[in-house]
Amino acid sequence: MKQMKWFLRLLGIVIAGILAINWGQGVTAHAAVSGNGIYQVPVKMIKENSNATSDANQFFGNQAIVRVSGTQSTVLLTSNGEQYIKSMKVSGQTVTLVKKVDSQAIYQFNLTKQTSPLTAAFQLTTPVGAMNEKARLTLTWSAAKKLSSSTATGDLLTQATTLAQAAATTSSQSSTASSASTSSSTNVAPKESSSTATSSAETTGVTVQTKYWKYQVLKSDQMSLSDANKYYTGIARVTPADGGGYRVTLMVSYAKSLKLGSETVVPKSIDGQTIADNQVTYSEMGKNYTMVYGFNIARTSDLTRSLIPGKIHVTVPVMSISETFPIRFQFAASGAPTQAQATAVPTLPKKSTSQQTADTAATPTTPATSTTTRKQLPETGEQPSSAAAYGVVGLLAGILLLWGGKRHV
Repeated sequence: MKQMKWFLRLLGIVIAGILAINWGQGVTAHAAVSGNGIYQVPVKMIKENSNATSDANQFFGNQAIVRVSGTQSTVLLTSNGEQYIKSMKVSGQTVTLVKKVDSQAIYQFNLTKQTSPLTAAFQLTTPVGAMNEKARLTLTWSAAKKLSSSTATGDLLTQATTLAQAAATTSSQSSTASSASTSSSTNVAPKESSSTATSSAETTGVTVQTKYWKYQVLKSDQMSLSDANKYYTGIARVTPADGGGYRVTLMVSYAKSLKLGSETVVPKSIDGQTIADNQVTYSEMGKNYTMVYGFNIARTSDLTRSLIPGKIHVTVPVMSISETFPIRFQFAASGAPTQAQATAVPTLPKKSTSQQTADTAATPTTPATSTTTRKQLPETGEQPSSAAAYGVVGLLAGILLLWGGKRHV
């Protein structure tokens, strides 16, 4: 009996200790935001099943603005990933887009308890297709910093806007510094030699100048636009090549703010020609990364004889994507002497699958004239005369086809 009493007494002490610790922690966490007002609270995205930092964290600011009014907390998050987020939920509650500030977006959700971590679910819209992602959002309530005793909605939004503006300014300064450091070597297009510009091509003795050709990018198995079409500039530069024939140069462009790096996409082949690494030029133009590559044709009529197949390898570590995708290029019926005139060419003709097959069968394939590997591609950096020419920015990483399935960020 005596041993039983000692056991019960010891058990009571242990239980009391556990309750005291939990109560003490609860008081500490609550005390940090015990009064009404507007607070700045550290925030972080962690993985769904561990405390490791989620890849989604890079798209959100590290501070949240929180209004505490009684038991109700209104949380405002800043994000630079608004272009990807179709919808977002935190603890099952739909998050609302409140305002955009330059490159930043402000999102809002409400809480009735100051708890953490919170489940987070995203529906993303990317050029590689719709994606469903999950993570957890942590709010470090114990490190909250009180900014104001006000609980007015206007004051809450002002604080969030200030935070977003600071984030946008930091991003802009970083981009400007990077651009300035590389402008001398990457933002100046290579000059085209006069001998190349005036070399003879299809007809001996006839001087042929550079022309610009409108094109669009189609899916590999359907006569419809590929998602890649949104990221290619849509105007190719066709230049007489050394040794005869022509060099067709293509350009793609995407925003540095996407933080995908300068070599997210690597062209593998086009028109049956393998693209070597030294035939691809990666560069920068203002706030964009650009990629330039090309292929050779024997005559300009090769551009319109049939659709031109190509393959591009896409690497996006944040989405665990590393695949080679097939696409096809469809060129306009004729070229133009300037980019502006090429841009004004009417919409490219549509061909049915049966028409395309007949065209291909009726005209034998003419091998492209082989040339020695060029150390530098022809000039492609002329200033755009139309937004349609080079105004395309976006997520180059997602050039093709829908990427189905569910991943955990």
